[in-house]
Amino acid sequence: MQTNNPQEPSIPDVPEQIFDSSSKGRLVIFIGAGVSRIIGCPSWEEFANYLLDDLHKKGKINFFEKTELSKLHARKILSVCCEIFKESNIQFPDLKEFFRGDQDLEARYKIFENLYAMNAIYVTTNYDDHLDEEAERRRPLANAYFSKNEPNGKTDSKIKRAEVFWREKDLLISNLSNGNVIHIHGSIKEPETMVITLADYMHRYYGEASRLRIFLQELFGHYTVIFIGYGLEEYEILEFMIRTIRKGQKSVSHYILLPFFKSQKNLVNLQEKYYQCMGMKLIAYYVDDPGYVQLNEVIKEWAKQIGPLARAQTFLDKLRLIDEVL
Repeated sequence: MQTNNPQEPSIPDVPEQIFDSSSKGRLVIFIGAGVSRIIGCPSWEEFANYLLDDLHKKGKINFFEKTELSKLHARKILSVCCEIFKESNIQFPDLKEFFRGDQDLEARYKIFENLYAMNAIYVTTNYDDHLDEEAERRRPLANAYFSKNEPNGKTDSKIKRAEVFWREKDLLISNLSNGNVIHIHGSIKEPETMVITLADYMHRYYGEASRLRIFLQELFGHYTVIFIGYGLEEYEILEFMIRTIRKGQKSVSHYILLPFFKSQKNLVNLQEKYYQCMGMKLIAYYVDDPGYVQLNEVIKEWAKQIGPLARAQTFLDKLRLIDEVL
């Protein structure tokens, strides 16, 4: 959709490279917490306080300790809480229900349905399973779509079914296929896989046999990535973006969708310089009237344009990718 004023895009235009990557099966949608927040899923702070409240109710910390701990940064709180759960040999409270979000908001803003309509590859740092449910619900349709649109026009009954991955052993480039969902920080399906504490992060990103390190390097080096609902505040992701560029791998542009107010046009220009140094293009959309839920409208419109052009990688595509990696 063309915008009336390029300086104030309510729905920004889709860059041509995104269309091109989608048609080659190399488009990755990198999903952050901002997407889940639209349907009422908790923030890091709320997650930290949820665990603090549970430990207090179970008598593992007193009110004074709970009050003082609540003043810390969310990741510190989560690290402390997880250690207490481990030392006390008690289970987490019900995380699936906690990360469920608001059903009314979920019905009103079908952002995960719209995301999945892009027919891309999905990578996320989120723990919740909303996108997983969409993938499970729609994957027979997606598989039929990709099979039907193979170059020979024939339906391949052996086409690989879309899958959801959340275990560290499954952080493989071979799992980057259209329709697949990959949780790089684990999932509420298995709380023990969730990357929460500082120790979890150190192991997942900096361990000697870190699968994630290789996974991200290859992903950023050979796929086009759109960051959605994610401000890149986490240092770990930033580091791998920068490291990929410094390694001199084939230049692949990445994009980040970010919300701004119309009065922040100068800030948009300044932030563009920041993301540019990481090989990223900032795509701004304005939220003055609808608020942050405008992201849903952007995704809905983009899905209409990107989805129909999407195609899974062919055997030749995969051979080309192997050549690039080598």
